[in-house]
Amino acid sequence: MPFDWLIRGGDVLDGTGGPAVRADVAVEGERVVAVAPGLAGEARQVVDARGAFVAPGFIDMHAHSDFSLLAVPSAEAKVRQGVTTEVTGMCGFSPAPAPPGGGLLREWAAFLSTALAWDWTSFGSWLDRLRQAGLTANVVPFVGHGTLRIATMGFAQRPPTADEQRRMAALLADALDAGAFGLSTGLIYAPSVYAETAELVALARVMAARPGRLYASHIRGEGPTLERAIAEAIEIGEQGGVPVQVSHLKACLKANWPKMGEALRMLDDARRRRVDIAADMYPYTAGSTTLASLLPPWVHDGGATTLLRRLADPVTRRRVLDEGRGPEGEWLGANGPVAWSDVLIAECPTVPGAEGRTLAEVAAARQIEPAHAMVDLLLEAGGRVSMIHFLMLDTNVARGLQYPHVTIGSDNLGLCGGPEEAHVGKPHPRQHGCFAKILGTYVREQGTLSWAEAVHKMTGQSAARLGLRDRGVVRPGAAADLVVFDPETVADRATYQDPHRYPSGIRWVWVNGGAVVEEGRFHPRPTGRVLTPAH
Repeated sequence: MPFDWLIRGGDVLDGTGGPAVRADVAVEGERVVAVAPGLAGEARQVVDARGAFVAPGFIDMHAHSDFSLLAVPSAEAKVRQGVTTEVTGMCGFSPAPAPPGGGLLREWAAFLSTALAWDWTSFGSWLDRLRQAGLTANVVPFVGHGTLRIATMGFAQRPPTADEQRRMAALLADALDAGAFGLSTGLIYAPSVYAETAELVALARVMAARPGRLYASHIRGEGPTLERAIAEAIEIGEQGGVPVQVSHLKACLKANWPKMGEALRMLDDARRRRVDIAADMYPYTAGSTTLASLLPPWVHDGGATTLLRRLADPVTRRRVLDEGRGPEGEWLGANGPVAWSDVLIAECPTVPGAEGRTLAEVAAARQIEPAHAMVDLLLEAGGRVSMIHFLMLDTNVARGLQYPHVTIGSDNLGLCGGPEEAHVGKPHPRQHGCFAKILGTYVREQGTLSWAEAVHKMTGQSAARLGLRDRGVVRPGAAADLVVFDPETVADRATYQDPHRYPSGIRWVWVNGGAVVEEGRFHPRPTGRVLTPAH
């Protein structure tokens, strides 16, 4: 019988971290069946990969695509980067479990997507909806702690009662049994920000009965409190008996940039104590999230509708503005003082002219203070405003990427598909370029990583972290998630002002044996799977 695909003459980076080996790769159905030089035999389709690398499909260790996948099941902006698997449900938020119609969770998620039907309730029924969506890439689902809290006690700013803690534990157990790979937290976002450490340890212990399930945390601070926040994540791992993944590791704002070295030392110290802790990063000096995250935590108590009502009330608005300012009049965000010129409006679809401008520019055009401009934008857009925030030092990014226990996660907020010119908004360029930037900038141009190191971080190391035994490697029997890329031309083309640009140099991509990028041309096909944990 002929092979379905024969990829000839490429330099195979097999995902293990070893050097490239010139070899052919044969695929039958959904599996790699042979890897060797000069493979004999016929094939239905042959790909000439000479001069290119052949690697496992890339694994995005941190994504928020679950709120967009039903609208954009092709995940084209990701797949064109070579991504074949996305880890979703990050930063404490997943689309399930949810009440009928979505309730408070639907209100909160409006800045990510207004297109969800919210016709599911349990985590299992949400995964069924994903399975029916015709996904192009694979999905590794996590359940969010914020989502569990909303389902149990809304956005209440208080500890849970004993009954509420048991209810969260039951919902978590149900999600894990349905196929969640672990629990995520977003400890700067309401309602997770209201949780004390003991609440999280108790939930971690629910996971401990299922070996390998991960606790993935957007930790409680990435600026002045970075060390304390990492210590809390380590404590949760130690006391809860679970492996820990620090999400998008970073040191935010200039005063805290020297803390990056200490953060890495803390991870090493914990690992020496046999705490299973690692991290992921994206290769940019700016992050992106909801603009409302700059407000004091108490403003979020009660949910999105209550938040907007508070901002619209003159007396409460004045309190928000007063309490948000520091002793010298500076605005204080979760990570310290905010420079308004470093806050770029990414997506604000109902306010013409806001996208692509800094808050300082928006305020100047309106002839008002930037803090007032922030509040006005949130009110005018019904809370649906995302921002890009420039926070990090480029040398710290490179240092973190070199850390042996860091993998790569884009932290994209949404997804795009179709022609570049049809896309709207100005989302963070990582949505279109994260993985190509690793290869083009941090390998070819800067030499921060070798080709083998970078591919290992984006494939085999990530798969091992998630317990995906048959992915992240190129070997007989492995899933045929594959990418062929040109080392001379691979590059991200997306910028902050022109983010809707697919990368160059990604020639071929297969997901479960189905070709979805062929010589740079995208072909959406329902090749993806909702993956299931090994245990």
